[in-house]
Amino acid sequence: MKDIFAGMVPPHVEAISPYIPGKPVDEVERELGITGAIKLASNENPLGPSPKGLLALRGALDGVHFYPDGGGFRLRRALSERLGVTEDEIMLGAGSNDLIDLLVRTFCAPGRDDVLTHRHAFFMYKISCMAAGVTLVESDATAELACDVDALVAGITPRTKLIFLPNPNNPTGSYVPRSDFEKLLEKVPPHVLLVVDEAYHEYALARADYPVAEKYRSKERPLLVTLRTFSKIHGLAGLRVGYGISHPRVVSYLNRVRLPFNVSSVAQDAARAALDDLEHVERSRRATLDGISQLTAGFSALGQRVYPSAANFVLVDVGRDAQPVYQALLRKGVIVRPLRPAGLNEHVRVSVGTALENARAIKAMGEVLG
Repeated sequence: MKDIFAGMVPPHVEAISPYIPGKPVDEVERELGITGAIKLASNENPLGPSPKGLLALRGALDGVHFYPDGGGFRLRRALSERLGVTEDEIMLGAGSNDLIDLLVRTFCAPGRDDVLTHRHAFFMYKISCMAAGVTLVESDATAELACDVDALVAGITPRTKLIFLPNPNNPTGSYVPRSDFEKLLEKVPPHVLLVVDEAYHEYALARADYPVAEKYRSKERPLLVTLRTFSKIHGLAGLRVGYGISHPRVVSYLNRVRLPFNVSSVAQDAARAALDDLEHVERSRRATLDGISQLTAGFSALGQRVYPSAANFVLVDVGRDAQPVYQALLRKGVIVRPLRPAGLNEHVRVSVGTALENARAIKAMGEVLG
């Protein structure tokens, strides 16, 4: 019988491997018949959501019969005051993933333009490009799996329209230091959009040589876009709200393509309150730094290579095919992230949890490997 689905979608859509998120706790417990599982797979905040954001969220529920403010005026105003930019330089998205997708669809034409990033960069860049029928070019990474800025620059061609630079990078945790970032800025042609994905930037601010991209945007370099999110340090991952900062002309083009009401009313209110919850941000940052140290020491003591991380997770080389290790950890109720889709077959990513969760993950890993 003829396959009626053959040819139903364009070849570039047929070729997409769907993004597979970290398994939810209840799914693992249901599938394996266990209880008490912990999730260290999706780089979520182990301290939970911002208390101020949670309070605002509850207060906003009475108004969910109204459509949200499609322009996000109050949240953009709060962000503009905090960041020292104008409101028309800010774009809101349903998480920074939404903005990644919008950037590709808005500025890149299939068959004409390429997107450039580096190997082992955030996997969503590839999916967004494939969905839009746009070619993604990946430059070589360093031996430490970090961005090789010289290789990235060498990958720029006349077809390059947009460059994604995750800083820090997910899933490796590495970051591009200030000197390399400034070298990149000197080499990127002025007509190319440089998109710096700073989803984890609050964790990296403790590094003296970490460059905050927005500070480099100027009249001479207007095509610089910074992406950030409320999903990580603010603990609002389930609400899906992120933002971008760029030239008003860039923002206006994105607004032509984005779907109306892409950020819900409750997400906007919670994000606005979370922005002012500086105590929660600082507690989360301290807990993350402590957790990185705990996980690094624990996994290193097991003989595993742990890569330096400026984010809220660590990349661990388990020294063998990571898929059986991942499955064995699942059976012990510890959910981590295998990284075969990122070309890292012997690695897992472990998010920082509470001190007890981190200790449990280290113990389980030792049992699995031992």
